[in-house]
Amino acid sequence: MSEQDRDWRTADDLPESRLTDAVSPKPRKAPKIEMTEDRGASITINEKDQLETLYGTRTAEAAEAILKSGLNAFGENGVEYFDLVPAMAVEMEPRDAVEAMLVTQMAATHVAMTTMSLKLHHATSFQMRESFERSMSRLSRSFLAQVDQLKKYRAKAQQVVRVERVEVNEGGQAIVGDVSYRRGERDER
Repeated sequence: MSEQDRDWRTADDLPESRLTDAVSPKPRKAPKIEMTEDRGASITINEKDQLETLYGTRTAEAAEAILKSGLNAFGENGVEYFDLVPAMAVEMEPRDAVEAMLVTQMAATHVAMTTMSLKLHHATSFQMRESFERSMSRLSRSFLAQVDQLKKYRAKAQQVVRVERVEVNEGGQAIVGDVSYRRGERDER
């Protein structure tokens, strides 16, 4: 490596060709999923580490389990939604296993909610319509809670508090360094 290569400090200093290599992560690609004759699913992976990249996980086992659990959530009648699980991972770009699980749950919740909507429109009795409406409402609240949790989880790493100026008067004490606080059992609410 030449000295010029070692001296790069920021992405702004990189030539355009090097900038794309340094900043762009490996593209996420969804595996091909097809229904087999025995009502199972065949998952075709084209690249090494494709699922780990797709779901942001460290191990292939975790990524495979997340994908399989998402597909199982649809059941035998949900074959037409199989591609939704990995497609949502491509769209939402989970950064780790927790985000990948939330994205998968959100896809399953969305399909369940839209399925209830379809059943609601074909329901013939008042009791069935009311039941489907309640289910849709619960699933909708669950979906919104999942979206909120994903936002909070992603924002957690970005939260920074910076103290610009501290004055300590005579007889006072100050702490210099990281300070964290956890609400205890004795704290008043």
